[in-house]
Amino acid sequence: MSSLDDICPDIPTNDERASWAEVGLVAFGQRTGMVRRHLGDKEDSFLIVADLLCDIAHWCDRNGVDLQSALRLASSHYLEETGGQGTQLK
Repeated sequence: MSSLDDICPDIPTNDERASWAEVGLVAFGQRTGMVRRHLGDKEDSFLIVADLLCDIAHWCDRNGVDLQSALRLASSHYLEETGGQGTQLK
C-alpha cells in the first residue's frame, strides 16, 4: 500500500507548513525586538504569536481584508490538514 506522500509527493507536510510559519514568526519577533532566545520558549512564542495576530488584524483593517472570514478559512484548512485531529482553531 502506498503512502499519501508516495501518491501526492508535492503536497507539503504539516511539519513543513509549521516550519514556514516559524520563519515568519522569527522574522516578526526579530523586527519587533521580541525575540531574545530561540522561538522554542513557550511564553515568548505565545506572546510573539499573539502580537503578530494583533498586527495582522491592523493590516486587515487597512487593506480591506475580512479577518474573521480569513480565520474561519484558516480553521477549515487546519482541520482538513490534521484530519480533524488538530487541537488548535476549534
